[in-house]
Amino acid sequence: MAQQTAVVRALNCPRPPRRESCSLDASTLINIGAVVVSISALAVSSWLAKNQFRAQRHANHVGPILELLSEFRSLEFQRNYAFIRDDLPGLSSDNGISGLSDEAQRRIYDVAYFFQLYAILAYLDIVDERFVSALLRRRYIEIWTALKPFVSKERELLEIGDSAVLHILEAFVAKMEASCPVDRQRLLNGQLRR
Repeated sequence: MAQQTAVVRALNCPRPPRRESCSLDASTLINIGAVVVSISALAVSSWLAKNQFRAQRHANHVGPILELLSEFRSLEFQRNYAFIRDDLPGLSSDNGISGLSDEAQRRIYDVAYFFQLYAILAYLDIVDERFVSALLRRRYIEIWTALKPFVSKERELLEIGDSAVLHILEAFVAKMEASCPVDRQRLLNGQLRR
């Protein structure tokens, strides 16, 4: 009976805890090494993905910028731009854009919607807004200054309010005027990052 009692006690009583050895065995070292390699691979993959994403974003800028440069080089665009900047302010805005000659309307719509297109591309983040602002800020402001009385009158005559007829161009220019000019050379040298 004493033996049974000793067995029952041994079964019911927890054993004293064993002291664990502080030494690492080979399997633990392999597991730690695997975790370190996995974390390193994750970090490198994340870095590569970030750089690939950035390169793809820059690749998106190439097409629109080339089109912009191509259009800017055309003699017709330069003449239309000069007409709006220099001659349009001397014309009466009493009848809006619609009250001008067909030739004047064509010139206005060609240039104004060209600039509005690039404002839209900047808003959609297809081209870098800072890049557009650095290169074209003065031109945007000049165009809008000349067009504003004609656009305002056109909106009034058509009873469409401020939300139509070159509204995006107007908002983009207002944003440019409210912000400081981007340092063109620093941006072009790649020193300004998002």
